[in-house]
Amino acid sequence: ALGWGWTTAGVAALAGALVAGGGLGPAAGAIFGGAIALPITVLCYLALLSRPVAATQGQQASLEWYPIGRLVGWAATIAGVLAGIMVLMLGYDVDTYRESIKDLLQHSTLKELDRDGTVINDSTIGGLSSVLARTLPAAFAIVLQSIALFNLWLAGVIVEASGRALRPWPKLDAIELPNAFFLAFTASLLASFLPGIAGLVATGLAGALLFAYVLQGLAVLHAFSRGMPFRGLLLAAVYIGILLLGWVAIAIAILGLAEPMLRLRDRAATHGQPPNPD
Repeated sequence: ALGWGWTTAGVAALAGALVAGGGLGPAAGAIFGGAIALPITVLCYLALLSRPVAATQGQQASLEWYPIGRLVGWAATIAGVLAGIMVLMLGYDVDTYRESIKDLLQHSTLKELDRDGTVINDSTIGGLSSVLARTLPAAFAIVLQSIALFNLWLAGVIVEASGRALRPWPKLDAIELPNAFFLAFTASLLASFLPGIAGLVATGLAGALLFAYVLQGLAVLHAFSRGMPFRGLLLAAVYIGILLLGWVAIAIAILGLAEPMLRLRDRAATHGQPPNPD
C-alpha cells in the first residue's frame, strides 16, 4: 500500500483472507481478514491521506499528510475494538468468559510441559485463568497494536529504501495524539472499573490507548533528549525498563499524557536543538 496505493493492499488483504480460509478453514480466513488484513488496509489508507497546503510567501505549495499521531490513535482504537470483540466471543457474561479462558488453558500445551501435574494442575490453572481474565483484553489489544504499527513502520522503511514511497518519511518524534483520544482514554479507563463484561470490554480499549500514550511519551523523550550527553544510554535504559518493568511504561505514558501541558518538545526546539533525522 505504501508503495503502490491502498487499493493494492485491499486486494492483497482479500487474497490473503481467501487463501487462509481455503487452507485453514473459514474461521481462520475470517480471523485473518478481520483482525490483521482489514486493520492494516485501513491504516494504510489513512497514512496516504493528504491535502494541499496553500503557498506562503517565499515557499511553494505543498501537501500536508495525515498526522502520524492520529494514525497511532486509530491503531489503538482498532486494537481496542478487536479486543472487545474477542471478549464477547469468549463469553457474553463474566462466568462464561472465565470458563472459556480456563478451558483454553486446560487444553493448551502447558499440561504437556508438566505431565505429572506437580506444577500445572487444576488449582494453578484456576488461579492463572483468574489473572488472565482481567488482563487478557488489554494484553491482546497491545499485542495487536504493536504488530500493526511495527509492520507499518517496517513497510515504510522498505518502500523508503526502494524509492517507491508515496509519502515522505514522517517525524516519529513528533507523534501527538489529538485531545479526542485523551477523552476516549479517560472514559475507557473509568469504564474498565465497571463490573461484568462491560468493564472487560473497556479494559481492552484503555490498554491500547495507554500504549499509544507510551509511544507519545517515547517521542517526547527522543525529541527532548536530543543533544544531551549519554542520550543513547538513557534511551536504551528506558526501552529495557519498559520491557522488564511495568512502572517504567506507566511513567512514560504519564509523560505522554502530560505533554500537551508541559510542551517539552517546543522547549527543546526553542533551545536550538538540531532537527530530528529519524
